[in-house]
Amino acid sequence: MKNKSSKIVFLFALLFLAVMGSSLNGSNHEQANAQGLSDTNSTGDTNSTGDTNSTGDTNSSSGFYSNKDLFVTSEPSGFGIYEEKNSTSYSPGESIILYIEPVGFEYNNVTDEDGTPLFSIDFGASFLITSSNGTILGGQENVPIGNIISHNQNKEVFIPFTVTQSVPFPAGDYVIIYKITDENSGKTFELNKNITIK
Repeated sequence: MKNKSSKIVFLFALLFLAVMGSSLNGSNHEQANAQGLSDTNSTGDTNSTGDTNSTGDTNSSSGFYSNKDLFVTSEPSGFGIYEEKNSTSYSPGESIILYIEPVGFEYNNVTDEDGTPLFSIDFGASFLITSSNGTILGGQENVPIGNIISHNQNKEVFIPFTVTQSVPFPAGDYVIIYKITDENSGKTFELNKNITIK
């Protein structure tokens, strides 16, 4: 007879689906998407961003990290435009939306079809969900986020990262381990967030 833990592992292996925000072109492809605002005061001399005000929630030694990451009640409508969720408790079936402001990412120099120089910001993502004792229950790798192509070196960039319960998760305590990659530099950071389904 299988124990409860192995049943939950099998259940989570079947049920997890990562869905992150609406896509950059406005349609919903059930993917992660970075979104950003232009920094018109950029000098253009550097190909990386930086900030010294880390929240301390990240696991990074690379200078690429999350300046802010918090659960929100609905899809953010812009950089800094969100309603913070005041708890880490979720109902079965409720979407889990994490708002992330990455800093320390690098730009890639690209050109459009007319030869105009542009800047590209490109992120990748993955996540794992574990039990409170560390047993891996599910997750997804290589979640597509998409990229931002801009005339400016955007610094106010955010990632709305939604984990959808395609079937309600069993009641209990879980840890979601988010991993964000700066595709231009190869640098990564992780965020470990505790949640409770009840």
